[in-house]
Formats: sequence, C-alpha cells, structure tokens
Amino acid sequence: MRLRHPLVREALLSAAAAASVAALLVWLGPPGTDFAAHAYQRTVFLEHGFTLWNNFWYAGRYSFVTYSLVYYPLAALLGIKLLAVSTVALAALAFAVVLWREWGPTTRRSSRTFAVVWAGIVLSAAVPFALGVVFALLARWALPWASRWRFAALAALTLAASPLAFLLLVVVLAGPALSMRWSPRRNWVPVAAVLFAATVEAVLWRLFPGGGRYPFTGAEFAAGVAFCIVCLALTWQIENARALRFMFAVYLAALVTAFVVPSAIGENMVRLRYAAVPLVVLVFTLRRWQPRAVAVAAVVLAVAWNVTPLVWSYEHGSNDVTAHAATWSGAIAFLRANLGPSYRVEAVDTSTHSSSMYLAEAGIPLARGWYRQDDFPQNEVLYDKLGAKVYLRWLRGLGVRYVVLSKSASDYSSRGEADLVRSGRAGLLAVLATPDLTVYQVPDAQSIITGPGSPRLTSLTESRIGAVVQRGGRYRVAVRWSPYWHASLGCLAKGGDGMIRLTTRRAHFVRLVFRVDATRALEEFAGQQPRCTLP
Repeated sequence: MRLRHPLVREALLSAAAAASVAALLVWLGPPGTDFAAHAYQRTVFLEHGFTLWNNFWYAGRYSFVTYSLVYYPLAALLGIKLLAVSTVALAALAFAVVLWREWGPTTRRSSRTFAVVWAGIVLSAAVPFALGVVFALLARWALPWASRWRFAALAALTLAASPLAFLLLVVVLAGPALSMRWSPRRNWVPVAAVLFAATVEAVLWRLFPGGGRYPFTGAEFAAGVAFCIVCLALTWQIENARALRFMFAVYLAALVTAFVVPSAIGENMVRLRYAAVPLVVLVFTLRRWQPRAVAVAAVVLAVAWNVTPLVWSYEHGSNDVTAHAATWSGAIAFLRANLGPSYRVEAVDTSTHSSSMYLAEAGIPLARGWYRQDDFPQNEVLYDKLGAKVYLRWLRGLGVRYVVLSKSASDYSSRGEADLVRSGRAGLLAVLATPDLTVYQVPDAQSIITGPGSPRLTSLTESRIGAVVQRGGRYRVAVRWSPYWHASLGCLAKGGDGMIRLTTRRAHFVRLVFRVDATRALEEFAGQQPRCTLP
C-alpha cells in the first residue's frame, strides 16, 4: 500500500498520536495499578525463565502458564514501558485500518478518538491485555483480505498474550460472522483456529487449575449491560451497522454469563470499556450523528465510563508512597534479619500493590500478591467484615509472622484489615516504624509447617521447599496444593483446606520440589489426585 494513500496516512497519524500520549503517561505519570505485578513477574522470568510455580505469592500459585506466555519474554527484551507504548501505537494503527476497510474514511473520528483514549490503558498497566488486543486487531485485519493462516497464527498469539483478549476477539468476530451468516465450510481455517486455541486453553486450565474467581460487582455489571443495550438500540435499524449490532448482542451475552457463572474472568469482562468512547463515536458516525442530542449524551456517558478507572488509577498512583523503592528499604532489612524461612509476611495492600513487587523481589514470601483471582476463596475473609479472632486465625493459618502496614490509602479489599491493625484490637505488636510504614509482629505466630514435634523449614524458594521433621507423622505445610509437588521422603496429599499434607515414617530432612511430569499431568487431566501411600 502506497505511503500517500489516505488510509496509510490516517493509520500512521493514529499510531503517532497514541504513542505520544502513552509515552507521556508512562514516563511522566504514576505507575499503573498493575505495574508492580508485571514488574515482579518480569523479574521472575529474567531470573528463572518459564517457572510454572511461585511460592512467594498467595502461599504458592501457578505462574505464566495460564496467564501470558508471550508478554513477559517481550517485556524482558524491551522493558515494560517501551513495550506498553509500542503496543498502544500498534493497536491504534490496526484499529484505524480495520475501521477504514469496513466502513470507509468516515471512521476517522473513531480511530483518532481510539488513539487518544486507548493510550490511557497504560495508567491501569493492563499491559498483557493490551498486547493481546494488538494481536486480536491484527487478526481481525487479516480477515477477509489476507491469508486465513495468518489469522490462525495471530489468534494463537492473542491467546498466548492474554486469554481475556482472546475471548474479546471471539466476541468481535461473532458480530460479522452472525450478521453475514458465515459458512463454516468456506471459512473453516478461522473457525478451526479459534476452536483449536480455545481447546488448548481449556486443557491448560484442566492441567493447571487456579481454583479462584474474580469478583463481579453489580454496579459494574449494570454499567456494562446499559452500554450494550444503548448501543444495540442505536444500531438496531442501521443497515451498515449490522455487524456492530450483533457484536454488542454477543458481548451482552458474555457479560451476563461472566456475572452469573463465577470464574477467573469475572469483572474483567468489562474491559471493553477502555474502548467505549471510540465505539460510541463509530456508532454515531454510521448514524450521521442523528439525533444530535442523544449523540452528545451518549458520548458524555461513554467518556465517564471509559475514563473513570483511568482517572482513579492516576490519582491513587500519584499519592501512594509505597510505589517508591526507598519506602521499603528499612522494612526489607528488618524482615531479612528476623523473618526466617519458616514464616511469611502479610503486607496490607495499597492501590498500587507495590508490596507484591518490592518484598517478593527481596525474597520475602507473601500471604498475598497481586492477582485478585487468587484471593478467592483463600483470602475472602479480608473482603468481609473482619474481626480480630478471624484475622489472627487467617494469619496463623498462612504462617504469617509479620504484618506491614503503610500510611498510604489501602486497596478496597484491605480497608477493614488496615483499620483492625491500627486499632490494636488484633493484639499485633509494633516492632519497627519508619516515616511511611509500620511492621507488626503476630502474637504466637504459627510456622508454615506444623505437626508432631517442632518441624521447621530450612529453605523456601520459588518452587522448592526444604524441611526438617523430628519424628514420623502427618504435617501440614501451608503451601497451596498442586499434584506436581514431589517429596524426597514420605508422601504428599491435598488437605481439606487446600494445603499440602506431608506424611513420613521417621525423622528426616525432606525436600519438596515442584516438577511437572507426563504421568502426573495425565492423572490431573483425568481428575485423579495422587494418593499418599507410604512404602
């Protein structure tokens, strides 16, 4: 395509505008809500590669395999900020091309609006999702003009970058597919590619089940449903908006399903809100901005829905002192000197979730981290009205010895916890105070490993645990169960609380190693849990 072609100029203009806005926000603005989590995961990848398990968050969790396979290698190569700006720019370019080829040059306002609004996603730091959206838009670009096999490759990359972006790709493709009644026989390559990718993801979730769920509030659900219904109404009798109408209908069904059926997706399904303004502008472009009063009202409401979480992220990120490394230096030195390998730390969460990066990177295992799906059901008590007895039981059950509380505003899940700790009703003892945070000691803290005698951990790394047991018996290890744990002595089983149970016949040093092998993988796929049978 020639450089002087209007489409090329429009696409490049959109990409340049998006890159400029994103660069300003990335390098001059506060860290995004999810930045700390991705920075830590990038560090883990740089140091350990594709490790499938991590003991430093949430008492152990699967990492990389069911979240993003391609984002962290790219982030390791380019850096988080440069990759974020690049993905935003490429998404704006692809969005402009897709709209122009579908509806012509009248879509300029929508593509230019997308360039500015989409750049704001860096304030949330939902960068693996943004990368997945790039591949999704490129996949949509590949249909129907380019090779179907190119679409298949891009659809696979979408899933590898972000399963959520892949789900939204299916929603977007369902619109034109239903509106034009695509023939599966004539379009078998795209259909097969989507089905194959979905099957691979389902197998991975079967082999590495997270077991958690993401909450979906009624307010967010209502806002998403209202957006879909309004857009459906506005496209109902517009012939050239037929594909959009079906897309909004499918998206509405997806929202209802995500709200009714608890899953790891949950409220993430409303992330299409980050493109709400350009979508509404597109709808009214096809309506030739009639009726004018309705158009103005719809755009105003779309701006409010689109921009609200970005403004929230900017405001809270700017005011959170825990986003700075210097805030943690004193606490990290104290914890390294006093924690020991048998205990964890609970950092009362803030809006930037920075403890999940700074403490975990320092080798300090955390009771939580930053992946809200892993809070449910294990840490669900923190979201309810919290009492001292329940809180202490939760701390001891996870092997927490110290609680770190900062002076910054708490995440909504931690407000009750912060109030309880500050009030003194939980009986925690302040052992270190800095200008920005306080470290408290848990009374009668319980070790990560408990059982007969006085067992203790000698080491706790990302995917290995060393323990000394002083007699035979059954021990509780407060690390999340996975069938891929192997013990050098004795045998392992899943406890009723979802934690590891170790059974030995005699005193010994025991090494627990996370290792995926074909036999265990096949057993997990078939639903067979390993049995603890001593020789």
